[in-house]
Amino acid sequence: MASPSSPSGSPSPGTASPRGGGGGRADPAPINLPQTLWSLQIPLYITHAEHPTTPPFITSVPRLGYLALLLPRLTAYFGVSCSSFHHEEILLRNLAAGLLVDLYQPPLPWHLVVSDGPEWDIGDTFMNSAKEADYIRNNNAKQIMSLSKDNTTTLWNAVQDGDYTAFAKIQAQLLNAPTPLKNVPMRIYMPTSPSGSDATPGSFRVMQTLVPPRLPNRQPQTLGLALKGILPTLFPSSRDPVLANVILHGAPVPFKAPLEELMREAAYPDGWLCLIVVLL
Repeated sequence: MASPSSPSGSPSPGTASPRGGGGGRADPAPINLPQTLWSLQIPLYITHAEHPTTPPFITSVPRLGYLALLLPRLTAYFGVSCSSFHHEEILLRNLAAGLLVDLYQPPLPWHLVVSDGPEWDIGDTFMNSAKEADYIRNNNAKQIMSLSKDNTTTLWNAVQDGDYTAFAKIQAQLLNAPTPLKNVPMRIYMPTSPSGSDATPGSFRVMQTLVPPRLPNRQPQTLGLALKGILPTLFPSSRDPVLANVILHGAPVPFKAPLEELMREAAYPDGWLCLIVVLL
């Protein structure tokens, strides 16, 4: 099993790798950020709601993987149907494991409770999300729809297996369309505080809008400029976080980071940049 990595120890997207000092020493090799993100693991401690005396199922999952991929193993281990995950009585959605950790900030290992519940169809969920991202990038979904059946299967199998090398070959076809990039697929997750007896704990809202990779003057669109344009009240400055910051893969992101570079280096496997708003 790979060594678990805390979200707080994730590499910061958009941050240059450290350079070597003087004395004739060679500079260290640059960090391959996508491959590093694919290697990160989240440790889990899983119990079953109806079998509290059964020893916990202890494992880890890739930060860019999905909890639902554990369900067949959990069903076999607990001997009863397992189809949903709960964190502190909150039913978890079909999101990447690392995104869920960024949203709920649990201590690690993450204690989860599994039970019978809504069915998870994570394969269809992933492909539909990837198609939507492709449409936003190009104003059409031709890139992903033109993949061969074998390549489409390879794409999803790579996510299931945590195989970055296989994934990167297919992703290169999706990101390098014959026409210029139209928009960056970006979702902003804003946790909401429960108010009133009807509020759902752990709830959040998702903001999604079209964000071009370049400004009208053809300069690169940066994260700070995009945030200021979308949420000017929370992000009055495009240079530095003042009232709020955003987290990506467990780390704050420099506001000067170009959005297109972030997309290519740090998007989730379905093609989306997923940013968590954190109030300061």
